[in-house]
Amino acid sequence: VGSFPRFFYHQHDLQYLDLSNIYFKGSQFPHWLLENNTLLEKLVLTNSSLSGPLQLPFASQTRLSHLEISCNFFNGNIPVEIGAQLPALRFIKMRDPRFLVYEPFFLTLDVSNNQLSGRIPRWMGNMSFLKRIIMSNNHLERTIPVVFCQLGLKLLDLSVNIISGSILSCFNPSRIRQVHLSKNRLRGTLPDVLRNSSTLVKLDISDNFLSGSIPSWIGLLNLSYLLLSKNNFQGETPMELCKLSHLSLINLSHNNLSGRIPPCLKITTLQDVSKYYVGRLMARGFSIFSFNEPIEFPIKNVSNSYKGRIIPYISGIDLSCNKLVAKIPYEFGNFYKLLVLNLSHNSLAGPILPTFVNLMQIESLDLSYNNLSGNIPYQLVGLNFQVYFIVSFNNLSGKTPPRIAQFGTFDESSYKENPFRCGEPLPECADNGPSLSMPNSSTNNTEDDDLIDMGVFHISFIVSYMILLMTVVL
Repeated sequence: VGSFPRFFYHQHDLQYLDLSNIYFKGSQFPHWLLENNTLLEKLVLTNSSLSGPLQLPFASQTRLSHLEISCNFFNGNIPVEIGAQLPALRFIKMRDPRFLVYEPFFLTLDVSNNQLSGRIPRWMGNMSFLKRIIMSNNHLERTIPVVFCQLGLKLLDLSVNIISGSILSCFNPSRIRQVHLSKNRLRGTLPDVLRNSSTLVKLDISDNFLSGSIPSWIGLLNLSYLLLSKNNFQGETPMELCKLSHLSLINLSHNNLSGRIPPCLKITTLQDVSKYYVGRLMARGFSIFSFNEPIEFPIKNVSNSYKGRIIPYISGIDLSCNKLVAKIPYEFGNFYKLLVLNLSHNSLAGPILPTFVNLMQIESLDLSYNNLSGNIPYQLVGLNFQVYFIVSFNNLSGKTPPRIAQFGTFDESSYKENPFRCGEPLPECADNGPSLSMPNSSTNNTEDDDLIDMGVFHISFIVSYMILLMTVVL
C-alpha cells in the first residue's frame, strides 16, 4: 500500500517486473522505470490503482515488448507517439475503453472483461501486424468486421458479446489456430473457408443460433477441441469426426442431431498425443501449450471453465440432448483417459457396456433419460474416481450395484424411474422380485415345461396306439 518503494528508483538492470495487485495509492504510470531500465522487456501493472495519464518515457525504450495496465484508473488515450517511443511493443492489455485507439504495430490486442459496447472498430483491419484479438466478455454488437479478413490472425476471441450476423466466409484460414465465438447471436452455417484451416486446434462456437449440418470437411482439420453445443445443428453426426485423431474435448450437446453415434470416434488428452503431432505444430510456429483462453465444458451438469496448464489433461464427450439412437458403441469402453461422458436425453437403447469398467479415469458418467435396458454391470464399483453417476429414467432392471467405494455416495436420484430396479438406495428387492438371474431362470423354467409337455405327449400317443391296435385284432 502506498507509493512505489524507493529502492525501485535505483534499479537499472530490470528485465521483467510484475507489480500487479498492489495498491499504489495516488501513483501515476511509472515512466521513470522505463527510463532507468533500458533492458526492461515485460512490465505488468494490472490492478495497481494507478491513475492519471499514460505518460511515456522521454527517450525511446527499444526493449519493452509486453505491457499490461488493465484494471487501473488511467485517463485519456494511448499517446499517439507510443509506436515511436516503444517500438518493440507487441502485446498490450488494457481495460479502459478510451485507450482503444489505432496502433499498427501491435501483435496482441486484449481488451477482454470490460464494458465495451457498440461496433468493433473498422480501423482494426489496418493493424497489419495484429495476430491475436481478444475482446471477450464485453457488450460488442453488430457483425464481425469484414476488414478482419485482411489480417493473418492466429487467435480470435469475441466470445460473450452480442455479435450477430454470420461467421465471415472470407476468413483467412491459413494461420488461424483458435476461434472463440461462443455466447453470441451468430446465425447461418459453418463457412467452407474453414476447411483449409489445417492449423486450427480450438473451435468454440457454442451457444449461438447456427444451423445446418455439421460439414464432413470437419474431419480434415487438426482439432483437439470442438465445441458446437447449444445451436441448431441437424442431421446425422458425421463419420468424418473419426478422422480427428487428436481430439480431446467434443461437445455437440443441445442440438438436433440424429442417427447413430460414430463408433470410431477417438478421444485422448493433448498430454498423450504423439511427439510427431506436437512437433509438426511447433514447426508451424504454434506453441501447443499456450492455453490462456478459457474453455467451457460441463461436468456434473455444471458448466466449468478451464484455463492454463490443466487443459492438456482434460478429455470428455458430451452428446446429450439430441436425438441419437441405437446402442452405445462398444468402442467407448476403450477411452482409458476419459474424464467426462454425457449421453443423456437421447433415445439410446441396449445395455450399459460392461467395457465401461475400463474407464479408469472417469469422473462423471451420465446416461439418464434414454431407453437403456438390462443390468448395471457390478464391476463399475471399481471406478474409484467417479463422483457423478446417473442412469435414471431408463428401463434398467435388477439390483443396484453394491454400495461400496464411490457407489456408496450415490443416492436414489442416480437410479430413479427405472421400474424394474431395486435394492439400496431404492426399495429392497422382494424374494421373487427382480434379480440378476431372473431372466435366465424364467427361460430355463420355460424350457423345462416344454420338455415335460413333450414327454406326456409321447406317452399318450403310445398308449392310444396300443389300444387302437388291440381293438383291430379283436
